[in-house]
Amino acid sequence: MFYLERTRHPLRISKPAILVIDVQQYFFSESSPAFLKGSWRVRENIQMFLKRIRQLSEELSLSIPVIATIHKGGSENMKKWWGNVLEDVWAKLAIKEDLVDVVIYKDSYDAFYMTELEDILKAKSVDQLIISGVMTHLCCETTARSGFVRGYEIVMVEDCLWDKDEWYHYASLKNLAHGFAVISTSQEIIEQVKLVK
Repeated sequence: MFYLERTRHPLRISKPAILVIDVQQYFFSESSPAFLKGSWRVRENIQMFLKRIRQLSEELSLSIPVIATIHKGGSENMKKWWGNVLEDVWAKLAIKEDLVDVVIYKDSYDAFYMTELEDILKAKSVDQLIISGVMTHLCCETTARSGFVRGYEIVMVEDCLWDKDEWYHYASLKNLAHGFAVISTSQEIIEQVKLVK
């Protein structure tokens, strides 16, 4: 699906951080009003990916920070658009906490907006964002675009992202592949990390 874009912009790993966007109870708990069907598959993929990256980082003496975002509350625009705020009960990670180095809280789609994300990335000399999480077309895409205009290389992890359905998911990735991001799989990223010196 992304053959032409990947030919022009092949995957390479530089100084990355992994962003885990909104993998929290609000989207992953079946009792939540915003539960995403199929999210269990992506959660397992994300956890396996993070475990393998952590293992490779230790073996190869690499520093690849893992930063998770949690959406909490809601900005004025978000309240107007969705008619609600995200309550604290849903603002908890849905993956194992020991897989994450830093958790930041946000109240809008963009993980950079009014958060400490950029300060953390600069302190760790990051120049590339490897993005996973939900929803592909909202918070993940907005953060990818925001990161791109700030000068970061963007990699979207196709099998570690999810959305309301496949149409939103693939439409978002196709748009990002055209002008903002390399679309890759978790296994392809792992293989490239093995080559980092």
